Amino acid sequence: MAELTSMIPPRHAYKRKSKKAFFSYSLRNQTFQQGYLGVEPSTIQGNFHLRYKRTKPLLAYSIDIFFRGKIMVEWNDGQNVHSGFKTLFEYGVRVWSAEPIQHHELSDIKTTRGKLMKSLTPQLTDHDRNSMMHFGEITNLDLPFEFLIPNNALSSITPLNALTTIGKISYSIKAVISRHLPPYKFLQKSLKVVEIRCPITRWNLPINTTPRPTTLTKSNDLLDCQITFRQTTFRKGCLILVPIKFIIHNQKIFIKKIIVKLKEYHLFKVKRRDQINERSVITSKASNENISLIPDTTNEYYVEMKLDMSLIDSKRPLNVSMSNDTPPLTRYSDVDIEVSHKIIVKICLKNAQDLVFVKTINIVNAIHEKEAERLIYGWPNIDTEWRHDQLLILPTTS
Repeated sequence: MAELTSMIPPRHAYKRKSKKAFFSYSLRNQTFQQGYLGVEPSTIQGNFHLRYKRTKPLLAYSIDIFFRGKIMVEWNDGQNVHSGFKTLFEYGVRVWSAEPIQHHELSDIKTTRGKLMKSLTPQLTDHDRNSMMHFGEITNLDLPFEFLIPNNALSSITPLNALTTIGKISYSIKAVISRHLPPYKFLQKSLKVVEIRCPITRWNLPINTTPRPTTLTKSNDLLDCQITFRQTTFRKGCLILVPIKFIIHNQKIFIKKIIVKLKEYHLFKVKRRDQINERSVITSKASNENISLIPDTTNEYYVEMKLDMSLIDSKRPLNVSMSNDTPPLTRYSDVDIEVSHKIIVKICLKNAQDLVFVKTINIVNAIHEKEAERLIYGWPNIDTEWRHDQLLILPTTS
């Protein structure tokens, strides 16, 4: 029973919900996304369930499932509100129909270099529904579905929770039920919609652990300071080490404290206007007592600062950096979001001007080495293999 519960998304994940219709993940999974997008072909897989009483069945003509990605940006500069919205893609499939409908196909919207291309196929109208001869009675129905995620789709982006700005890339799965309504229910809508959020994660191959040190230095007559980064690309959730070395030439100089911050920046673009929003993700501090004198020296000091990304508040998750090597769906669009990260090191000094270092880094979702070997050598992944007969067995409604 615990396994079944974990395969059903929580109620707060729904944008539009119903007591009699709901989604579930495919068997042995806890997410709709299957496969490592960016490394291998990735799909959206799940099931749509209907549970109606036998005495009050659902009368329906058809059921369609849609998978959509969209971007939304809005900010207020104090004088004007700048906003933009764009559908990145939308795919649809008819998963159930009371009768074959050859001349009505789902519209398929695809994005190519930011330009929408739409096939002009007609949709069902109220007249079409009323003229159809057959509708079905549904009490208990389980419908599997599957969509291929565009290879250049980005990870879902959550906003920075700023009061004056909104910027996000989101994905959702929507079920549209075309219902048959008796005349006395003329006030009800003939379409019943159930929609759920579907976060998407983009992945990278394992990070190369071969040291590629990058050194930042600042020197003057009073002191020398050196910060060495072992690498500049980090796996999301890992520990970032920031070693700092000092050589103090003037004994009047005193290190009061060191502050190291990981900051996330969102660059919003709407047509020819842009706005940068930022927030501190995690902060580490060290006082003078934490700085050690290097053995066999009289004026050389060392401290290793740590930024533990596993401690980031889950209610305000960290977004991954956007690299320029993969053109996203939004790159040629009038509406765009770019995410970047920087490490800010501030050294507060007494009797001298404070020192500030800034280093741009990349934060990615990196797969583990074993998964990379499976992809390279083609080992089967039994746990995520999906079949139509692996439908989640749920209780029925009598």
